[in-house]
Amino acid sequence: MKGLLSWVKSNLIKERPEMFIKGDSVRPGVLVLINDCDWELCGGLDAELEDKDVVVFISTLHGG
Repeated sequence: MKGLLSWVKSNLIKERPEMFIKGDSVRPGVLVLINDCDWELCGGLDAELEDKDVVVFISTLHGG
């Protein structure tokens, strides 16, 4: 997952990366699922991804 987050930050996020990444991880308020399972149950940043794994990022952050 560390490699994927780095790649996403470098290749997909065009503006305001601080809304997605904080340090080496996603910021609080971003839910990460690996194959419909909370990534913390899969090892978090140390989770090893395999071909055909599905990773979903869901923001629970919103304005007021």
